[in-house]
Amino acid sequence: MKRILLASLAALTIGFTGLKAANDDKDPYLGYDETVYMDMELEDNLKAPAVGKSEHAAVKAYMTRLGRDLAKRNYIVDLMRDDEVLLVTLPTDDLFLPNDTLLSPSAPGKLAPIVALFNDPFMFKMVYAVHTDNTGSPTYNMRLSHERNNSVYDWMLDNVNEDVIVIPYEFGDTDPIGSNGSRQGRHDNRRLEIFLIPGPKMISLAQKGMLK
Repeated sequence: MKRILLASLAALTIGFTGLKAANDDKDPYLGYDETVYMDMELEDNLKAPAVGKSEHAAVKAYMTRLGRDLAKRNYIVDLMRDDEVLLVTLPTDDLFLPNDTLLSPSAPGKLAPIVALFNDPFMFKMVYAVHTDNTGSPTYNMRLSHERNNSVYDWMLDNVNEDVIVIPYEFGDTDPIGSNGSRQGRHDNRRLEIFLIPGPKMISLAQKGMLK
């Protein structure tokens, strides 16, 4: 995984075992169905749809440019899956008041620039995950994550084209990225992760040499 900074790309690698590249002539729309993705584990969802070898360079360049643009707007951005998938991380402190489950008045302003990327519903598949720190019991944290997930999903339904595939996950405090023993670590753990995955139109444009 690569963290995109304003001036440089800092390499942070993450392994995805068993990732299969698509055949170069494979129809990218084949199996592009929300009901299929809804039943997948997060790791499997991050692998699909796959990008063929002939499209990889164009998709990588496109995602890297998009990531740099978002980083310039002060979003936390990482590249994954050999730079084919973009991860945007939003602190939930920017979206919710402490222990609240309703989006704060400022939350739409944070989410809107991400949602604007989905004007064409087949350019990306969106997968997102809601996390908490470990303050409180595991049951409480999972419920908090679940209810915040519902708030984000309801907002997405109202603001994203209905043809966009949106797959939600909620993890409570089970997947920390920082130490829950520090204030900064707990802040980092309270997060919404939005994964932008190449959709069939992006793959089709890359196949045709038209992805700009």
